[in-house]
Amino acid sequence: MQDWKQHGSRRSPYRRLRSSSISVRKEREASFIQAKSNVRKERPRRKLLSYFRNPFKEHPEPERLRQNLRHWARNAFGMLILAGMLWLSGGTAYLGWSYFQQPLKNVRVTGNRLLQPTEVLKMSGLRPGMLLAELDPYLVASRIQSHPIVKKINVRREFPGSLHLMLFEQDPIVLVEKSHPNQYLPEEYWLLTREKLVLKPIPAEKIASPEFQDFPRIKGLPDPGVFSGVMWNSLALERGLQFLETVGDWAEKAPSTTEDNHNDSPALWPSLGSTKGLVLDLSDPLNLMMRWRLSTKDSGLELAKNVDQPITVKAPVLVQLGKDQYAQRLKRLEELLPGLIKEHPEIKSIDLRYPDRVTLVP
Repeated sequence: MQDWKQHGSRRSPYRRLRSSSISVRKEREASFIQAKSNVRKERPRRKLLSYFRNPFKEHPEPERLRQNLRHWARNAFGMLILAGMLWLSGGTAYLGWSYFQQPLKNVRVTGNRLLQPTEVLKMSGLRPGMLLAELDPYLVASRIQSHPIVKKINVRREFPGSLHLMLFEQDPIVLVEKSHPNQYLPEEYWLLTREKLVLKPIPAEKIASPEFQDFPRIKGLPDPGVFSGVMWNSLALERGLQFLETVGDWAEKAPSTTEDNHNDSPALWPSLGSTKGLVLDLSDPLNLMMRWRLSTKDSGLELAKNVDQPITVKAPVLVQLGKDQYAQRLKRLEELLPGLIKEHPEIKSIDLRYPDRVTLVP
């Protein structure tokens, strides 16, 4: 108990005198006196750099001289490179700005078959003198693509002053006669796609041009409220388009038997596997009538019993096919046609509506 009390009341061996900055540490063996020193070590003074002094006189040693030469050479070379890069970048920016600020000088239109370049330029809204860099290709494409004939268009800017308009047009397949109650001969035809989209009106005088002479034609349809860009919803028109597809695919699905049955006939016969020059009359909803050109002038065919007496067939021939079973009736027509033309060269009409007989109008 006494040892614990004596141990707990012991003072720290390290004490500091109040009147002095000297610390005294007492120990059993010896006493140490510690004093704080306020003396600071003197540091060497740094020399200020000066760009006006000559470093070669200050350090005349050869090694130091070579280092200074390399240092100044690197600095001079770097400054030259920096000046060259600034000159090139500034000149490029100036020339590039003037290069891209050229006005529109040339417009090239490709891929157009039905539209004239003047029509495309009129729809695009381009005007002379406008800057090519400020032109919006998407705006120009949206203006031109609003026309029903244009399916897709690519607008490419070709600097410094050219513009390329690449058109992808719709694929028309038929011409529909534009009806007029007071006119016997049509003045215009509607150009349609397979989806019954009306593309544009075609004047009657252009029908004989090489661009439209092979198109099949449809007549006898009323067209109230029909204009460019609308879908022509007509059951009779749909039936006529299906018949054209049947005629186009019929030659592949049903091989011709004309050559096997008529080996003694002339080598060339009118082909029913093509829609070129066909004229469909859809005025009767229960009877599809086809006007088929068989004249030597149109088809280049000549049928003859012998060399001395050639027989030519006048055009057109009216073929009545009814309202259905077009493939079977076309096959029947091909089988009977060579004999009918030989016996009746002045034939005008063939009626195939009845399965048990064929009616002719010579």
